[in-house]
Amino acid sequence: MDLKAAAWMVRSLGQGVSCVHLLKNGAVLAGGWDGRLTMWDNEGNTLWTAETGQRISDMAVDGSILVVTSGLDLVAFDLESGEMAWSVALEGSADEVRWWEGDILAVSSVYDIEHNDFLESAIWCFTKDGSQQWVNRMDERPWALVAHEERLYAGLGRPRCGWLLVDGEAPFDHVLPPTSFPVTCGTSGQTRALFGQTDGTVVAHTGDVISTEQGAVEFLSCLPSGYAVSTDQGALSVNEPDGTNLWSHQGNPLTAQTQGPLLEQGPTLWVSRRDGLNSNLIIYHASSGAQLAQAAFGLIHSMDSQEKRTVVGCEDGEVVVWDAELLSRRLSNAEVKTSEPLDERKAALQAKLRALRG
Repeated sequence: MDLKAAAWMVRSLGQGVSCVHLLKNGAVLAGGWDGRLTMWDNEGNTLWTAETGQRISDMAVDGSILVVTSGLDLVAFDLESGEMAWSVALEGSADEVRWWEGDILAVSSVYDIEHNDFLESAIWCFTKDGSQQWVNRMDERPWALVAHEERLYAGLGRPRCGWLLVDGEAPFDHVLPPTSFPVTCGTSGQTRALFGQTDGTVVAHTGDVISTEQGAVEFLSCLPSGYAVSTDQGALSVNEPDGTNLWSHQGNPLTAQTQGPLLEQGPTLWVSRRDGLNSNLIIYHASSGAQLAQAAFGLIHSMDSQEKRTVVGCEDGEVVVWDAELLSRRLSNAEVKTSEPLDERKAALQAKLRALRG
């Protein structure tokens, strides 16, 4: 089935989309490469648009406060009005942000083009009004902030690798797993946090090695049972909790990946594979690996899912949202239609109706 025809909402940000965020109430936030930030409500109506002037790389919401990383800055907005509340310049690029125990944690990094490496990074803590609480500078870049069971972990690159237990103020306890390779990504499930490494290893926060994949781990997603892991070699694997492989798929490198909502057809995994300057968005049945739907889009850099909806943001400016109930019905209808004989007059009428809708 063509995913585009099953979309619940399609909007345009007016510039390439760098980051999307789906709120639990169904509202959508999208940030752009040139700093535009727009919010739509759960009916698809535009609530507000703001401009930061620099690429938005991450965002986090707590109550009525939205915080984004934009270029070199950490910027806070009133979620209801879109008015900027405060802005703080970090040292180097502002990479990641999240709320933690009522405060705001942000990651920044300084990249040296000549050395082709990160020279210094930092984890910052701010109050909700923008007051700095503390900063912990380090040689390693924290590639992932992962929360699990009221603890926060920061996965590190070279030279230390492993991860930090971000509790209170620095110095933080450092954990080094058996395979001491740089952490590239992380995710959290119901029973554990997982980290991916450059050697293809997936390791739990306890230090246990769960599986080893072919290539450096690019994306990790926890599923209702097990996890999905993809590498820079284009390998996608869904494994059981103990690391036993359920199914795999090889293709072009992935640009985004997320656990999707539960459909009538079962649990879903959404992945975007690069196809030249575009992306091929594919929905898999998470347990069996069966392909449920796909469609071509502009290059996808970000996607997000909640219980009932999924959103993707494309480089051509499109923001596309799917509703789980509507998508389930469309998938069921597509299955019925594939077994029915073709009615040419009905098909022609449907084509005319689609053309009239634009």
